[in-house]
Amino acid sequence: MKTLVLGLGNTILSDDGVGIHVARLIKEKLPDIDVIEASAAGFRVVDEIIGYDKLILIDSIRTKNGRPGNYYKFGIEEFKSTLHHSSPHDMDMFSALELMKKHNADLPKEIIIYAIEVQDIFTFSEQCTKKVTAVIPEITSIIIKEQFPNSKI
Repeated sequence: MKTLVLGLGNTILSDDGVGIHVARLIKEKLPDIDVIEASAAGFRVVDEIIGYDKLILIDSIRTKNGRPGNYYKFGIEEFKSTLHHSSPHDMDMFSALELMKKHNADLPKEIIIYAIEVQDIFTFSEQCTKKVTAVIPEITSIIIKEQFPNSKI
């Protein structure tokens, strides 16, 4: 199964870069895995995922009552109700995927999203906050164990 790890975020906005930091650590531990980083989703990255069987997307999230460092695992189906087509210049990742499916693009059949609850996405810093930094190795290990169970780590 051809798998891609996609780390999303902005590494100069503190915790917003957590998806990229986790993706980098996965690449360090599993150098043969395809990993890409992106600061924007939607149409900008859809071309990158064509031809893969499985996509593991890692990003930051802010929820109303979430605690920084918590993580959540979602399937693509959980985002179907949030899809909207506002304009091709402002299309989210899931809307772009749906549009490309309608055009028979060879998209991943399996998409798994790991979202890490963040504290600060507004401060200019290349470092995540302490709580988020502390969980990066743990979340990386969880993703590797769940998604790459035959790896030797």
